[in-house]
Amino acid sequence: MDKMLTDLLFMSQKRKNLLLLLRDGGKTIEEITDTLNVTPMGMLPQIKKLKEELLVLQDQKEYRLTPLAEILVEKMQPLLDILEVIEEHKDFWQERDLSGLPPAFLERLNELKPYSLTKPDTDKLFETRPVFLENVEKSRDILSLASIFHPVFSDTLLRTEDKDAEITLIVTKRIYERLRTDFKKKLELYLKQEKKRLFVCDDEVKIAMMTKTEHFMMADFLTWKGAYDRESIISFEPAPIKWAEDLILYYRDQAQEIKG
Repeated sequence: MDKMLTDLLFMSQKRKNLLLLLRDGGKTIEEITDTLNVTPMGMLPQIKKLKEELLVLQDQKEYRLTPLAEILVEKMQPLLDILEVIEEHKDFWQERDLSGLPPAFLERLNELKPYSLTKPDTDKLFETRPVFLENVEKSRDILSLASIFHPVFSDTLLRTEDKDAEITLIVTKRIYERLRTDFKKKLELYLKQEKKRLFVCDDEVKIAMMTKTEHFMMADFLTWKGAYDRESIISFEPAPIKWAEDLILYYRDQAQEIKG
């Protein structure tokens, strides 16, 4: 895209807001200024620039997007949403190794909003966070993916007392060997239950741990140094939960199921 056009689209908050507003149809200058809480004196110069670049046209008293602008604005919103996701916790995302994520899911990062970032208290670094336990224990449909071994597997996810809970675990080969060696009896009991499933995938998964239930999603990504720093993103909203579900199922579909 021409740099001048890129600047026109992204270097002015007023122009961005106007283009996104006109995506829903033509608006008069009164409707524009009222909705965007700006003055005509502040907005008319921006409209003039967009008209000169054939991104906005005037149809009597209404301003509308041109066909070219409709295409550009359709692509703008997801990008702006991704930027919003990243900028909310920029340092966190800059440290994460997302190179292993499938491109389709990187393009869907905008679906992670709204979310929050959680860190363990310094005196509880090696304890499972209550927010995780509370939501997993009340859930009946659990998907979990992991490339690290976490006590939550033996303590919570390999639970067998609740026969109605559907639990699907996707782990790397290293984690599977650890479970099979150190938690043999628990694993055998788990696999004997109809609604409990275990899949083993490639060891190159770069997601430390990701869990999705009908109530929430929680994800821990490794850093660029391959470290697990226990910072997690968590959300209770439908879009992030769906994003996590789709990603976990993506890895499940490439994994081998272990039968009891």
